Amino acid sequence: MNLRRSFLATAAMLLAARCLAAPSGLDRRGADEAIARLWNERRETLRAERGDEFKARALAVAGKTLRWKERVFGTAPASGPSLWISLHGGGGAPPAVNDQQWANQIRLYQPAEGIYVAPRAPTDTWNLWHEGHIDPMFDRLIEDYVALRGVDPNRVYVLGYSAGGDGVWQLGPRMADRWAAAAMMAGHPNSASLLSLRNLPFAI
Repeated sequence: MNLRRSFLATAAMLLAARCLAAPSGLDRRGADEAIARLWNERRETLRAERGDEFKARALAVAGKTLRWKERVFGTAPASGPSLWISLHGGGGAPPAVNDQQWANQIRLYQPAEGIYVAPRAPTDTWNLWHEGHIDPMFDRLIEDYVALRGVDPNRVYVLGYSAGGDGVWQLGPRMADRWAAAAMMAGHPNSASLLSLRNLPFAI
């Protein structure tokens, strides 16, 4: 399940509840149209609420701020551009060291197509990419790109180097329903459970 499917599943449950209370049933076409309408409404709400944070390339969750850099490659297909979230190394180091790693990460890879995003970890701890606030931050970041840039939610990828690779080991399984694939470079699993990776391509 991905971001759009998760939302659509919730919308479908709401529609089912409405149908039980309605005098007549709802056919498949009507349900599809209603779900599409609900998604469009949700997208417009996100655009209105999050335009400023997206323009600033900084979002806040649980009192911490995630900043990011962005590069765009290739020509997007009709379904929308892909999204590549690339996690920098460092961790357990002074902020200047992690800032240098962040600056390097935005230049590290060049996908053939898509929006390539290098976020700056909100902290400078050894586990900077798999603390508890990271999951909701990435959920929000993906939502922002789907709503404001038309990203295809079926083509969202996560990759990371060194401490960023540590994060991929953790976030790949923890957020498996958000990723189309994950790639880890020079990271350590730190006893991560891989049970939820059955349907997620995972490169080491």
